[in-house]
Amino acid sequence: MNPGAADAAAERGTWIHNSVENYLRGLRVVPPQNYAPFWDGMPSLLDDLLDGGRVLWSEKPFNQPAWSKYVGDDGVGRIHYYDENTGYGYAGCCDLIYMNSNAEIILADFKTSNGPYSARFPNKKANVDEKTRKALISGVFKTKKTRLQLAAYKAAAEACLGIKIEKTQIIVTTAIKEFNTQIFTFGPSEVEKDEESWFQVVKDYYEQQPST
Repeated sequence: MNPGAADAAAERGTWIHNSVENYLRGLRVVPPQNYAPFWDGMPSLLDDLLDGGRVLWSEKPFNQPAWSKYVGDDGVGRIHYYDENTGYGYAGCCDLIYMNSNAEIILADFKTSNGPYSARFPNKKANVDEKTRKALISGVFKTKKTRLQLAAYKAAAEACLGIKIEKTQIIVTTAIKEFNTQIFTFGPSEVEKDEESWFQVVKDYYEQQPST
């Protein structure tokens, strides 16, 4: 593992998240040269997603006073889930919840990556070079991990905010031209399976903890 690369990726991710937040607030975003390839497609993507819709919640919520109790002194929104029957729980910060032009409530998570994400493994007959093929295979596992993350946020958001989320979404930005921006949207049946998988992860985690 390369610690320097990991730190650089974390800094880039933080910059993208903060810039999305500023863009949603109507502020002008000017990326530094090294982040420009990751940002280039984001403004038009956000405009398209929110056309006819509206932001309900973001990493630093600013337009929902009724939910202010979930916002810390640092301005960051934190939601949680707790099952009184099992005592299982967790907390986290989701990136974006918005209502689209069809009045569907969607929970989205932003990812920056050096390689593409992928919903499925590349077909053996696909006309892609070996480097891209390997990147897409890796992208499948990234997508699967993020789907679990979204399932966790969905349950927490519904418990805290009293809303019903119909779909989840992964929004990816890379510096690779053909994969500059990617959107993966998951409907109710897929989200239900993701929630089942997530709560199994939670159950396994707590069952592995030493008894007190």
